[in-house]
Formats: sequence, C-alpha cells, structure tokens
Amino acid sequence: MKFNKSLFASATFLFLLSACGSNPEKPVVTKPVEKSVASEAAPATENTSDKAAPEKIAPKVAIPANILPVGPVMPNPYLQNPQKFSEQVEINFHDAVASMQQKNWDHAEAVLKQLAEKNPKLSGVYLNLGIVYRNKGDNEKAAAEFNRAINANMKNVDAYNQLAVLKREAGDFNAAEGLYQKALGIWPFYPEGHKNIAILYDLYLGKPELALPHYQAYQQLLSAPDKQVDSWIADLQRRLNGGKAPEKAEAK
Repeated sequence: MKFNKSLFASATFLFLLSACGSNPEKPVVTKPVEKSVASEAAPATENTSDKAAPEKIAPKVAIPANILPVGPVMPNPYLQNPQKFSEQVEINFHDAVASMQQKNWDHAEAVLKQLAEKNPKLSGVYLNLGIVYRNKGDNEKAAAEFNRAINANMKNVDAYNQLAVLKREAGDFNAAEGLYQKALGIWPFYPEGHKNIAILYDLYLGKPELALPHYQAYQQLLSAPDKQVDSWIADLQRRLNGGKAPEKAEAK
C-alpha cells in the first residue's frame, strides 16, 4: 500500500494575529481575527510513501463509534472574544504575514520579534514566529515559540498542532499524541487535529482502529469530503475487516 499523507496544518500559514491571553475574563484580539500563516511555504511535514514491506492483514477489532460530540459544531474557542489592538500592530503583523508568504523569513522574524517584545500576550505572534523558525530549519527555537504561544493562550489549538508535528518528526510519538489530544480536548471539532492524530495512529503507532474514527471525523467536518482520505478510510476498513472490503449499507 502507498501512503502520501501530509500533516494538514503544517503545510499552511496561519493568518491569525490571535486571540491573545488565556485569561477568559480578558477579551482577546479583534481585527484581524488571528490567523497563523501556515501556507505552502511551510515545509511538508509528512511524506511517507511506497512502503517496501508487504502489509499484514490485521484481525477484526472493535472500532470506536463516532467520536464527535453530539450536537452542533462549536466554533474554535481560540478565535472567540477577540481583543482590540492598535492599528500599528495590525500593520506590522500584516507586514510579517506578507514576508512569510514571500518566504522572506529574516524580515518576518525581525518584525514578529519586535511585536512579541511589545505585545507579549499575543499568542498568534509566537505561533507565526515558530513557523518562521521551522522554515529556517531551527526546530528548537520553533518549539520554544509554540510553547510560548500556548502559554499566552491555552486555547491556541494551532500551536498544539504545530508542536505535535515537531514531536512526531523527532520520533516522540507519545508526546505528539498527547498534544493532539490536548488540542482536540479544547476543540473537539478541530479538523486538522483529527486528521493528524489519525495519521499518527495509522502510520506511526500501529493503531488503525484508533485512526479510523478520526479520519471519519475529519471528513464529517469538511464542507466537501477529501477524496484521498476517503481512500485511506476504505483501506483501513479493509484491513480491520480481515482483508475484506467493507460491507455497503443496503439501499432503502
């Protein structure tokens, strides 16, 4: 079987300035609603393809039911209650974002560092600074900035996700799993979190029965299904069904 599974959030920039501090009594950031800059400029974090060894057919196992909470999809809590900030902060942040899109990492780093010094509670600034360091190949500094983003706002699910990517790349799969779980605990409707933890279970931890419901949750949260993930789901169902194709529901 061939895999080409990319970690969703690490391939995009997050254009969020940020819901800032994690104290719920204090409002967080108004315009721009904080986005981190994850774009095609960020390094592809997962590209495992062409498995050489033949696959073993797994025995039938119990698969968890739908893992999404019952009820309407709730919005990302990180983006709620935006905080007001000065026009100059907004201008500087957009300057940094534009530089990241152009892969001008040095300029983006300089602008974001100045913003962080003057606005230490802006979680999105640290998040994007971490993405800059990732692209510059300094994963140690990137991890430090993602941790600062989390400390500034404990609801910053994108920071957990980015830090989990680094842990996964370093081979610390248990730490990556824990970070994905924290993000999903904060926002159970986080599509990227479901996709990335599914890939971790599927390719790295050998737990396909845990991967399947997360892939399915990811698909349910999209406006249109991801055809590639559809194929991964079908393959997992086949493996979990002892090599047999999944039974199709009867038409009524």
